[in-house]
Amino acid sequence: MSVIAWRIFFITLVARESPNLPCTFLLANEEWNVLYTKIHHTKHYPETPPTIRETVKWIAQLGGFLARKNDGEPGPITLWRGWKRLIDLAEGWNLALS
Repeated sequence: MSVIAWRIFFITLVARESPNLPCTFLLANEEWNVLYTKIHHTKHYPETPPTIRETVKWIAQLGGFLARKNDGEPGPITLWRGWKRLIDLAEGWNLALS
């Protein structure tokens, strides 16, 4: 459990300090592909990976974050909830492809 907490904290920190890095800095290709598919309802991925800021917002949306204009940045609890869903989605994605 502490490894997951550390990773959520690290994701939150990097998203606030370096939001324009590509998401491949934090996520594997399969993870951001399944996340992009879930949020945008398409299998057509962009040529370049999205930024960390976009990806963290999408993970938070999986955890219940509404992402309205004045909502601010998502917190660690919302990211943790979204992270759990992302891991489940990625496992299902890998099972479907195998």
